[in-house]
Amino acid sequence: MHVVIDPLSQLWWEGLISSTIGIILMILLFRKPLQAHQTLFMKTLSLILFFSWIYGHYNALFITKNWSFQYNLPLHLCRISIIIGMITLWKPKQWMYEWLLFLSIPSGIHSILTPEFTQGLSTYLIFDYYFVHAALIFIPLFLTFNRGMLPRRDAWRRSFLYVQIPFVIIFLLNFYLDSNYMYLAEKPMVNNPFLIGDWPWYIIGLELVLILHIAIIHLPFALKNVFLLEKSSKSS
Repeated sequence: MHVVIDPLSQLWWEGLISSTIGIILMILLFRKPLQAHQTLFMKTLSLILFFSWIYGHYNALFITKNWSFQYNLPLHLCRISIIIGMITLWKPKQWMYEWLLFLSIPSGIHSILTPEFTQGLSTYLIFDYYFVHAALIFIPLFLTFNRGMLPRRDAWRRSFLYVQIPFVIIFLLNFYLDSNYMYLAEKPMVNNPFLIGDWPWYIIGLELVLILHIAIIHLPFALKNVFLLEKSSKSS
């Protein structure tokens, strides 16, 4: 049962505010006051996300009893990204960090701003939804501001090309499973201004919007590189 949360409703505000406060608070806490405990925190968060994911399958299998190949495989972009996030928190890899920076931040933001629950509403499902999508935004920001990781100069291009691989595979798999992973088989129900046209045209629009989001995230890093280059040339 799909449930769309109306923008500006009480639950919408609660999810947005709690996610924002949690992201900012954790970054600030582990930047200086708890800096010595960053590694332990990263591994703990990775385990919490992992067991939350496992419990989600247990909940769907034995409690709500609505687990299905159409809804519960980790084939949405957010689920793929959170699995990459779990691994990156445990053992950071450059390409994984760049995937999270350029791909999971936009998907996390849009999921929080236009929430759609694909299996109904419950206290657990609401918590899990906002916890996971806030983590998609938090992890790359934490790795950038607290761990000092930075994207390579061509990372924005690589990340866009990397995500095309699961796009193509899942696009075809949706026909076999009669599913809608990554919303490539059917337009989402949410009221998002970037969803323009019907299938398949909105997919082309989403690709263009993804490029725009990647460019916006890439911009401050590009400007920093230009500034450092100019500073270096002047000093020499």
